[in-house]
Formats: sequence, C-alpha cells, structure tokens
Amino acid sequence: MKQYTITLNGGLGNAKDRPDSQIKKNDDAWYYLGLVGQIGFVIALPIAGGAIIGSLAGYTVIGIIIGFIISIAGFVRTVQKIIVKQK
Repeated sequence: MKQYTITLNGGLGNAKDRPDSQIKKNDDAWYYLGLVGQIGFVIALPIAGGAIIGSLAGYTVIGIIIGFIISIAGFVRTVQKIIVKQK
C-alpha cells in the first residue's frame, strides 16, 4: 500500500502557514473595519441616549446637545487611535 502526501500552497490555511505580510494585511483590514463600526456607535449612541434621557426629563434639546458633545469627544478619541496605529 502506497502513501501519498498532499501539500496545498495558498488558499485558506492556518495563520501560521501564511506569510507574515499576508497576516498583517488581514489583521489591519479587520482592525480598520472594526474602527469604522465603532465610529458609528460612538456618534449615534450618545445622541440617541441624550434624546431619550432628555425626553424623559423634559429637556430633549438639551439631551441631544449633550449627546452631540459626547459623540464628538468619542469621535476624536477614535480618530486619534487610528492615527497612532498608522505610525
């Protein structure tokens, strides 16, 4: 009985089977995709939360303004993370 060994190059192997440059590109792509999603949440959630809490307290516009200020601060922090990651 003969034994055969099949070796596949390329394709979807384990991370340890891929070159370091390919792993880095895939990791960076997922990292930036995650940051894009995070930016959406950082902007939308404080504004929506401010509107909801403000409407319960009777100050909807003030809640939206506070949520907007919080979302800008979160956006700036997220962009700073991106800038630091690129250096």
